[in-house]
Amino acid sequence: MIHLLLILLGSSGVWGIGLTFARLLLPEFSNNSRTKSNLAELLGLGLVLGFGTTSLFYLLWGIAGLQYSQGLAYSWMVTGLVLGAVTLFLRHRSFRQKSQEILKPTSAVENDFRYLCLGILFILTASTLFQTLMTPQRFWDERAIFGLKSIVLFQESTIQSETLLDPDFVQYHPKYPLLIPLNEAHFYLLMGEVNDRWSKVMFPLLYIGMVLTFLGVLLRSTQQTTRSWLFALMLATVPVMVPWEYGFLSGQADGPVACFHTVTLLYLWSFLYEKIQPNPEPMVMFRSPIIAGLTAGMTIFTKDEGIAFFLVDLIAILIVIILYFRNQLISIAYSFFTFGLTTVIVVVPWFSHRSHLPSTTEMAYFSRMQITTLTEGFSAFIWAIQHLFQVMFLEAWKWGLQWWVVMVSLFAFPKTAIKPHQLFLLLNILGALSALIIAGMIAPTPVQEHIGGSSLRFLMQISGGAILFIAGQWMCDKN
Repeated sequence: MIHLLLILLGSSGVWGIGLTFARLLLPEFSNNSRTKSNLAELLGLGLVLGFGTTSLFYLLWGIAGLQYSQGLAYSWMVTGLVLGAVTLFLRHRSFRQKSQEILKPTSAVENDFRYLCLGILFILTASTLFQTLMTPQRFWDERAIFGLKSIVLFQESTIQSETLLDPDFVQYHPKYPLLIPLNEAHFYLLMGEVNDRWSKVMFPLLYIGMVLTFLGVLLRSTQQTTRSWLFALMLATVPVMVPWEYGFLSGQADGPVACFHTVTLLYLWSFLYEKIQPNPEPMVMFRSPIIAGLTAGMTIFTKDEGIAFFLVDLIAILIVIILYFRNQLISIAYSFFTFGLTTVIVVVPWFSHRSHLPSTTEMAYFSRMQITTLTEGFSAFIWAIQHLFQVMFLEAWKWGLQWWVVMVSLFAFPKTAIKPHQLFLLLNILGALSALIIAGMIAPTPVQEHIGGSSLRFLMQISGGAILFIAGQWMCDKN
């Protein structure tokens, strides 16, 4: 029972830290009610930023040569509880002082529908938490790649441990990012022992954080309550995320990557959507790239796939800028420079520490990007295309209908699909799929093993972008 209490308090502390940063970043005090943030966005982004910030705090603490301790974990928890309570109190007071709450339901029917959706989301959240905590860490990746590191961080109280340099002990993954192990170590420090069942609580919390942020951004951007809830529930029920056992129910990195990457796309999409409005809100234009940069950095700090996602984001943004914003090049380039710079600032400490870690069996994709390697991998290209088509479309009954709905939405509203915010998502999805195929072509392992074993998890990571594209097609102005 004491462990349950510590996990509840520890999770609330992490959430409180994130809420504080979220409130500083979200445009709550904008005079434009169309772009003012809502409670769903604040709560969701608070969860997402909370776990990211906690890991970065422990990373910097460890790099500084300081020891991890139970006192440190308790101090972080108490700080979060206090800051979170103050943040929620200030937000409540600010809305009481303002005579109107934005996005109020316009009818009793809409109000009832919102409560119905809220009930469904609560059941999904409770079910996901229960299923996740039913078992301890049991899959290879969650134990060998992440779980071992979190135990070492807890037992040796330092990130500078010689044990983490031993390629045999860390299963030839010494350079894997540490966002998950550092968060797990935080919970171990709170409990005073290793309990890999309770430490998995972060995964369903990131799931609900992703869904709430998705809902909040749609509500703020489009002002369509009913459809926002519908598409948020569509995201929450993608089978490859939940209840697939390798999704948010496990302690592997793919669920958190899906969360952080989806939130990154949300705020880049929100920026571009706001950019084409008659009177764009300056606070959204300034803060959305910063939030996207933070979560892009957290994606990289979760798994190396985040690097590929970041590069695809930059390429997609560059294409959209060239096509639509040549006459506003300086202002929009500045915004996305802010996005890139924020990402770099987040990951610099990790890459600085990582540079001292030993190299083992890394794929070395960039050094293998050669014409001869790509030519030799043409047969792998054909196999990868067929495999992805099979998984995305012919097995949709098992992994989700999102890819079929993307195609239907694309053909239903082709003019909407080429608007900047929607084209960005389309390019992002195509770029991510291209990156996966190219990785399969140049990897030193057989494509059937490399892509065949990772395609479902990779598709899960980009499914949030697919749902956002669908939502944009059916919610945004079609004129």
